[in-house]
Amino acid sequence: MEISTYFLILCACVVNFVTASVNVADVPCGRSQVRQAKIKNGTDAFPHEYPWLVSISTAGPNSPHFCGGSLIHKRYVVTAAHCVHHKRPMDVKVLAGAHNIFVPNSESEQSISVSSIVIHPDYSKKYINDIAILELSTDAKWTKFVRPVCLADMELDKAKDSLDGMSVTAAGWGNTDEKQYGGKPASILQKVDVLVVPTATCESWYNIDGVRFYDSHLCAGYENGGKDTCQGDSGGPLMMNDDGGRTVIVGVVSTGIGCGRPKTPGIYTRVSRYITWIQAQMAASTQ
Repeated sequence: MEISTYFLILCACVVNFVTASVNVADVPCGRSQVRQAKIKNGTDAFPHEYPWLVSISTAGPNSPHFCGGSLIHKRYVVTAAHCVHHKRPMDVKVLAGAHNIFVPNSESEQSISVSSIVIHPDYSKKYINDIAILELSTDAKWTKFVRPVCLADMELDKAKDSLDGMSVTAAGWGNTDEKQYGGKPASILQKVDVLVVPTATCESWYNIDGVRFYDSHLCAGYENGGKDTCQGDSGGPLMMNDDGGRTVIVGVVSTGIGCGRPKTPGIYTRVSRYITWIQAQMAASTQ
């Protein structure tokens, strides 16, 4: 079966902790100014619960959402490389501050064009190094609806199993299930809690499908399936809290097989592996 990209549906949130986070923005990161709260079997997020989450679509009026992303700075969005591979900056736009992407909200939303797309130089269509940075044409304006998220600290990358068994949260506007089961794109932002699965376990579950895992991958889901990512959620964040209560993205939605199938958890790009690369691209663009 061909590997397809999918996104999540929702959860009841459990707070977990990483020891530290990285802020590359000019304001405090990972702080929502609203109360905390479909991905498959998910629930609606509270309006603007995740103010860093953006919808990525083709430039032009009434263009549909095709991927998610995370604001890490007023000028930069982190997303998946496969979302924007072979796309020109002029053909992509970002919608920040959205909740129901089918109902425009001039009070909260900011539609921003993209000036450049930086794909990781070692990106492979096998979803290796599946990460990219979008540089926005104009700065996002920080409001209670639009805020930056923190990045996972590089220390997480030194202990590959440090997240194993932890509960993490994904959110997005992807399909609520596979299309063959009636799944449709979500209008209201959805969220879901899943567990980080040890790489060896994930490899054994996926073995029949011949999927290979790398150190840059993070696996999250359930042995029995049910909650997972779905098409259209790619590029969005996999999140948890640091020890200061700030929201940190530990993964970027990358790939998977189907949507919520048993023994096929979602596969994510491990963000801690790319902190130095992200900071270098940001620094290079300002020179």
